[in-house]
Amino acid sequence: MGKIRTSMPLETRRPVNQPVIFPPRRDYVSLSVKDLIDARDAYHVYLGTLQNVVATAIGRYLIHEDDWYAKHPPSEPCPPSRRRVTAPARTLENSVVRPWSWPAVLIFVKQWEELEKLAGSGIPRTLYLPDGRVIPTCVVLATPEESLPPSVQPSFSSTMLGGGYSCLREHQGQQSVGTFACLVRKRGTYYALTNRHVAGGDREEVRARLRGEYRRVGETSNVAADRIPMAAVFPQWVSPHTQLALDAGLIKIDDVGDWTSQAFGIGEIGDVFNATEQSVTLDLIGCPVRAFGGTSGVSEGEIRALFFRYESLGGYEYTTDVLIGPRKHQPEKPVAAKPFTGPGDSGTVWFYDPPKTQPEDADNPDFDNTEVPAERGKRARRLRPIAMQWGGSRVRQPDGSASAYALGVFLSSISRILDIEIVRDWSTGHDEYWGKIGHFAIGWKTCDVVTGRLGELMKMNQPRIGFGDDTLGEGAAFRMGRGGFVPLADVPDYVYIGMRGARPFEGGQHFADVDIYGINGGPTLLQRCIDDPGNVSATVWQEYFDGFAQAGVGPDEGCLPFRVWQIWEAMVKYLKDRDLKHFVAAAGILAHYVGDASQPLHCSYMHHGVPPTQEYEGRKYPYRHDSKEYADFKKSRASKIHGIYEETMLEVNPAEALAKVTEALRRPGPRLNVSSGYDDAVATVRLMDSAQRRLSPKSIVDADDPELTAKERAKKLWASDKIREGTIASLADSVRLLAGLWTAAWEEGGGDELALPKKAFEEADLQNIYRGERKFIPSLNLAEMVKSGAFEPPKQQEAGKRPLRGKTLAAGQG
Repeated sequence: MGKIRTSMPLETRRPVNQPVIFPPRRDYVSLSVKDLIDARDAYHVYLGTLQNVVATAIGRYLIHEDDWYAKHPPSEPCPPSRRRVTAPARTLENSVVRPWSWPAVLIFVKQWEELEKLAGSGIPRTLYLPDGRVIPTCVVLATPEESLPPSVQPSFSSTMLGGGYSCLREHQGQQSVGTFACLVRKRGTYYALTNRHVAGGDREEVRARLRGEYRRVGETSNVAADRIPMAAVFPQWVSPHTQLALDAGLIKIDDVGDWTSQAFGIGEIGDVFNATEQSVTLDLIGCPVRAFGGTSGVSEGEIRALFFRYESLGGYEYTTDVLIGPRKHQPEKPVAAKPFTGPGDSGTVWFYDPPKTQPEDADNPDFDNTEVPAERGKRARRLRPIAMQWGGSRVRQPDGSASAYALGVFLSSISRILDIEIVRDWSTGHDEYWGKIGHFAIGWKTCDVVTGRLGELMKMNQPRIGFGDDTLGEGAAFRMGRGGFVPLADVPDYVYIGMRGARPFEGGQHFADVDIYGINGGPTLLQRCIDDPGNVSATVWQEYFDGFAQAGVGPDEGCLPFRVWQIWEAMVKYLKDRDLKHFVAAAGILAHYVGDASQPLHCSYMHHGVPPTQEYEGRKYPYRHDSKEYADFKKSRASKIHGIYEETMLEVNPAEALAKVTEALRRPGPRLNVSSGYDDAVATVRLMDSAQRRLSPKSIVDADDPELTAKERAKKLWASDKIREGTIASLADSVRLLAGLWTAAWEEGGGDELALPKKAFEEADLQNIYRGERKFIPSLNLAEMVKSGAFEPPKQQEAGKRPLRGKTLAAGQG
């Protein structure tokens, strides 16, 4: 430590009569959290007068990543031939903490100057206390960034609620968006914990973002806290003018049966870190943490500072417990993960994320570096929660880019102040990312089914499309979030549903409520298409749904088979353009819609159970989705059947379900004979019809018991031989059809003539396609499809002369 200190000669003036302390301090490593707090408090008035200072915190000295001592301990002095790094601005992103980083008061500044000039501007390098304690400082560049980050439309594919879900409250013409932290209990009543600005007011409606839209899940309560004196939380650390930010409030939830105590993208909740004067030490600095925010999705960070003082006003200092920055993945050359956090993430809980590899100093006998691995819950990891995020700080980096840091409060402090209990055992047993099994399994298994050069290409990119049985069956902690890469098979649910601005008609791509008689009576549209494939026409379908709309009844429009048609034609075009990257992107995304077609509820007006109906010319039709009657129905427990059947049920015994699908795929089926998008749409209608004949939507609804919890309802459905075996057969059918569609497109586009890449396509490249390219397989409504003229049966085919029933499902469905 002495070698480093001699290279930093700039200090404040020593007191004339500095007390002699015993035992004498040989270096700074013995400084405690209290020492740092006392020093900062002693200098806070002075530091507050410096215009260049924007904030202070306590932590460990940050070493610039290019400095000699970023890789070498003080026992290895810097060679005289190597010049120390002094001029480059030190930021949280380009600096590291090492075991030899001494305790320090961090001083954040707007503008960076050379060390000598910084000292000349009044920023001390050393702080002296009257009792003889000497505290070092560390100056960090943190230029405030005034611009707002790009807005993000979050979306969740599952209707089961938990920590990490986005929430919204509207008040006085304003919208407050945040993230649910976790499920809590107070005096026997269940609440959702989030930030005060979302939970503000009393008995105001709070909604959650589910499948691209906000739906009511509860109402605000008057249980909340904004700030609290630091002495009320840490009485042994006397700081009379310091207020700790809590910004926490409770949402009284409507139905606890819709919730799990797990946090999405995290897993089960472990023991809460109990923050006290004894447990809050500088060992928290550099602690790896993980969160799932309602806007940013997965974020991996590390605690960079404690008691970050972000504002001084009216004689009070406003402070937050922890400042969290992007995690440094490579110790040799840190690379920050971006995006990190943004508006809408407030309320996110940060969990301790045990590292998968040993730290650099693991072999140092002076440290007890035994890492405790993450616990395992029923099917997911169990991580320890540390803090709840209540805000963020955006700063501009020296290169002009913007970065953000999370500000958090210890969860144990919130629990004590609000007098709440963190619920940890309610409806657990789900994966980290619940609701993902079906689509990811279909995409993965189809890669195993296709052969030849196509099979080689798809197997190479298999991890970009879905997840295998081992991952899905064990609930392994894979990385996925709206701000990061989503495997292609579930891009429509995780990404497209939320892109309401760019893809306003995406919702209709997933459904086709065609099992109800037309507005003038007669057979259902599904029956008409089976009897006469000429009815697989965008014009015919638009007339069918327009009839309902003009009469003011449901069902609402859906165009699922035509989405398959559109994507298949795009795949052929990409091959003819010799563009394998876009071909793989489209093929992977096609897996989602084919999977939807194989599920009985996706092709029925009973997709959320038996809806309320109204009479029209003596016949009963469902209310439209924008009606009050339908909105009230969606609040009922019975309406949750869709998510319980398609998501939660498959999580009852995923290993068995996946194994049975694989076993079913071993049975061969007839070859698919298609050569156009129209043929694909007809094959998709066959799949829809076969799924409903095997397992009718009404039989699923009748087997359900809405009075049970979500997990109990799922277990009851899975216990039914008819529903279990019918669902497995439908999943296998979707894999066969998808494999046939991939193969047909490959042959039609001349895929065998193209040179295959030597390795899988990069996640970033595929993500740029499905997130950034607006013209990539755009989501069209029926009116646009009719106008294009591209979704009508070929005139040369006498499709109406050839009924479809009696033939097995396409591409090997049996």
